Amino acid sequence: MGFSVQGFFYQVFIDPLINGLRRSVASMILPDEKVIDVACGTGALSLAMARHAGHVTGIDLSEEMISTARRTAQKRQSSNVTFVLLDATDLSCYSDNSFDVAVSTLAMHQFDPETGVKVLMEMRRISKRIIIADYNCPLRSGPAAFLARSIERAARGDHYRNFRKYMARDGLNRLAAEAGLTITSRVERGEGVFLIAGLALMVADGN
Repeated sequence: MGFSVQGFFYQVFIDPLINGLRRSVASMILPDEKVIDVACGTGALSLAMARHAGHVTGIDLSEEMISTARRTAQKRQSSNVTFVLLDATDLSCYSDNSFDVAVSTLAMHQFDPETGVKVLMEMRRISKRIIIADYNCPLRSGPAAFLARSIERAARGDHYRNFRKYMARDGLNRLAAEAGLTITSRVERGEGVFLIAGLALMVADGN
């Protein structure tokens, strides 16, 4: 578990900006629940949830992020959290309803639409309930929204292109619908910039 420049950057500069959002998500986890944190990054949310969850599994496709998360967990002696290098579009290693909750924070806007739908469908299959925290759509105007857009623009490349697609396609609203899910609860944070949403399986209208 060597030092990761990318992981260090996120821990020092990005994680502190969204600590409040992560605390809000962590507060929604019930005691002793089995949780999977999809696209867990540095593991900050996973470790926060592990304080009262039964067990947390954090997955990410970045070796650097998983290395950073494992190193932090080891330092904190967190025994009920596991970090796994895994592609969230294929969670076939987990059976249906393996987890009580599947969560993901500020990851959906980073995926291209097709990938985002696949990830949500896998989360739907392996968990009993889903919590997604990402950008609200449309963003509320103000300093917080300006900062968010500036950070995304600075990321450039595919990251920024996917962010723009996410916002142009009505954000989580459309992505959830395409994955056969409906948003059952909404909580806004960060001056309306962020949305924490509870998702459930869409029920077909019998009429």
